[in-house]
Amino acid sequence: MEKIVSFLQNYNEILTEAFIVLMSLVLIIFLARILRQIKRLNLSLTSITQNIQAYFDVILQEEPQKAEEQTVQQDPVQNKRTAEENDFEEQERRKQEEEVFNAVLQEYFS
Repeated sequence: MEKIVSFLQNYNEILTEAFIVLMSLVLIIFLARILRQIKRLNLSLTSITQNIQAYFDVILQEEPQKAEEQTVQQDPVQNKRTAEENDFEEQERRKQEEEVFNAVLQEYFS
């Protein structure tokens, strides 16, 4: 016991520095693992946003096709609308859908 106490007294400064170095290494390892997890999370988040964007692209492409089918089936009175009016309404609808989509994404990821 006496040898241990004398060893600690003689090498106190060296042991303190060794402890600091050891704890620094442990901290660096933890930080490296955290950084790795953040990168993996970022990759999966990117994948999710790409999948969401692809999903909404498909939905937005299907809706005009359905609208065209419905306009063909409608009576001739409603077919008198000009193409400009239809384009304007479609642009407005897309703007509104994009605003809603952006609001949902901001709410989800904030």
